Amino acid sequence: MGATTSTLPEEELQTLCDASGLSRKGVVGLYNRFSSLAKHQDTDTKEFYMTRQDFLNIQELQLNPLGERIIDAFFADADVDDRKHVYFRDFVKVLSHFRPIDKNKPHAWNNRESKLKFAFTMYDLNKSGTITKDEFQEILQMMIGATVSPDQVESIAERTMNEADRDGDGSISFQEFMNAMEKTDIEQKMSFRFLT
Repeated sequence: MGATTSTLPEEELQTLCDASGLSRKGVVGLYNRFSSLAKHQDTDTKEFYMTRQDFLNIQELQLNPLGERIIDAFFADADVDDRKHVYFRDFVKVLSHFRPIDKNKPHAWNNRESKLKFAFTMYDLNKSGTITKDEFQEILQMMIGATVSPDQVESIAERTMNEADRDGDGSISFQEFMNAMEKTDIEQKMSFRFLT
């Protein structure tokens, strides 16, 4: 049934607003969506949470070629040790990466570096802390599908690696990723206006 029978305590609502930069209305909207999706309750804390299967059941993620990567990102960013459950706080934290940045009032969960870390996790398939050419090529193939030949995808991946891998070790570190994205308006590209 999900978390539809509970309400978000005022203190938690304010804490999430402060950490994420989302408005009260935005956090409550996310809470309503989370409540409709979360099917499990922690026996100790009584908090509702989502499992990987709960995310896999979301039709929009089933249709998205990067759906698995998006799901992985929720679990990579989860604050729990076992990374098997996503609680509401984790849900808000990940989605706050897509909020437009208010440069006058930065927030820990939504700044340029946190957006780049989130994007980096989408490419780091084996969670090693680096992106290899094969990982980049696999994600690129997922994004563009069969519209580009495997040779063209490999060529794009090779060029990208040559440009971004400054120390020549065959992989892109997070610092190299940040350097490569220096001129990219990540704040604009990773923002949804409805998430305020």
